[in-house]
Amino acid sequence: MTLLFRPVGRARPSPFAGVAQALGAAAIVLVALAWLDPALPWPPSTWTRDGFVRLVLNAMPALAMLLVLLAVTRRLWLAAWLVVIALWALYAANVAKLAALETPLVPADLRMLADPGPSARLLRHYVRFDGAATIELAAAVFCSWLLYRVVRPTIARGSRRLLVGLLGTLAAISLVQGAPPWRWLYDADRLGFEPWSIGDSVARTGLIGSLLLHQWDYSGHDVPSGDTDAAKKLLQRYAPAIEKRFAADDGELPDIVVVQSESFFDPAKLRGVAKGRYLRGFDRLAAHARSGDLVVPTFGGGTIRTEFEVLTGAPIRSLDGVQYPWVELDRREISALPRVLARHGYRTLAIHPNAGAFWNRARAYPALGFERFIDGAAFADDTIVGLFPGDAALTDRILAELDAEGPPQFIFAVSMEAHGPFDWRPGLDADRLAALRVPEELDEGGRYWFRNYLYLLEDADRELDRLATTLAKRTRRTLLLFYGDHLPALPPVYAQLGFDDDDKAESQAVPWLLYDTASAHRQVIDTQAWLLPAILLDEAGIGAASYFSTLDVLRGEMDLDRSANAIDDAPGLVALARLSLRGELDAMLDAMFGMREVRD
Repeated sequence: MTLLFRPVGRARPSPFAGVAQALGAAAIVLVALAWLDPALPWPPSTWTRDGFVRLVLNAMPALAMLLVLLAVTRRLWLAAWLVVIALWALYAANVAKLAALETPLVPADLRMLADPGPSARLLRHYVRFDGAATIELAAAVFCSWLLYRVVRPTIARGSRRLLVGLLGTLAAISLVQGAPPWRWLYDADRLGFEPWSIGDSVARTGLIGSLLLHQWDYSGHDVPSGDTDAAKKLLQRYAPAIEKRFAADDGELPDIVVVQSESFFDPAKLRGVAKGRYLRGFDRLAAHARSGDLVVPTFGGGTIRTEFEVLTGAPIRSLDGVQYPWVELDRREISALPRVLARHGYRTLAIHPNAGAFWNRARAYPALGFERFIDGAAFADDTIVGLFPGDAALTDRILAELDAEGPPQFIFAVSMEAHGPFDWRPGLDADRLAALRVPEELDEGGRYWFRNYLYLLEDADRELDRLATTLAKRTRRTLLLFYGDHLPALPPVYAQLGFDDDDKAESQAVPWLLYDTASAHRQVIDTQAWLLPAILLDEAGIGAASYFSTLDVLRGEMDLDRSANAIDDAPGLVALARLSLRGELDAMLDAMFGMREVRD
């Protein structure tokens, strides 16, 4: 150790000087981590043996970074300072995510750093520097410069420096990959890590330890295998109804337009907000459509979780802790709604006015069966409303892509205008904002947040009405499925108003509707996001649609629309979902029912 940490150009220090410096730098990292992470013991006087072990396990990646930075800079105290800054940035990001979405960081969040361009363009809207933040940043830069210029190098050049860097790099790589020694030390059961309850796991394990455990076992993997026996048992129980559904003949195939509306939510669920005040277009359509409340698998963000359920018909809870499926699932082909519709002759198109690389959509959409993907590059800057391309431009693009003749079309569109943040929204019409009615119970800050959101919600509602009105004038029958992906992140509004049902914001449903231009009939159905594709294909009259038709039968037989715990209570459902995603269900259905699905 003394050889590694011997100052260059100075007399040899005492035998223990190098060790003391190394331990001092490590202690700085440990203390900073314990102070930043609420799951770790603080202050040091409270450190027990178990608590200290948990602290060290969370600190190992930071200590590996310390060695790498020491090799790069040759300055021990500068390296320690930079590690502390990195830890502060990590925990600041975690606090920001908790504040907005009430869920901690997971490895997929950090993967945005691998392609920072698209992520930066979105996340920069959440970061604003005031005077104090600017001073703090300048102070951090100055201290870093001072430590580099004033403190003399700590290790010599050559083999000693190379050894330090090599040790740090090997430790970092083996930690990320979960090499066997680390897997033994980071025992998930001993640390209390449960992937299906990531918030509680972070509170017990610590943020960094939780990130490692999640990375090792729940990132970049295939869809879990399905229990074929449980699936067959469930199918056999309802075999007569499934056979009847598969025997149905497809009629004339309609065009299908699906709009996933960013943060679309009915404010009437809040206390003090009158019903029908804001969603006039939606309410008008709902009087002539299937509609109701929709249970979605995310809150305040995580759009791709709802997107995943609607496109695949698989509950995300069936995937053992997966949070961002397009990023975490490593599969070149996924059985999904666009792939099934393509087998029936549909042309399939996805539209999303954000960067195609964001959340890996550019790679995920072809794997789902989309032939084309139009991303944010196709939307001009003059279409931006506030911060993002507006819903009016999205509607225009949908209508422009629909042909009057030719094969039926499936268009899946994800809006962007109403994406957060809502505490800062430049470029909105001040008079229109001021005219929006909000509850008197809100303070000035709450009113500002709420009015920004209502402005964008009003746009989304207006564009829904315009889209439906235009589709109704087409000669070809068209189905319009419209739903919100999650509640908007409005913490001060929820805290000050609360909800009519006294439940938490995370438990609230969003609106959905399915409008058929050829058949105006009203039906109220409260359901779940993963059941929407089954309802959609039932309305389309597509009888032999493999997993989705099976799912529609099970909806009725098992009352799945209102069974929030169906996934926990029916292992056969989990098995069917997994087998479908893996492309293994068709063969089973063929063998059991002589399935009449159209093949590629």
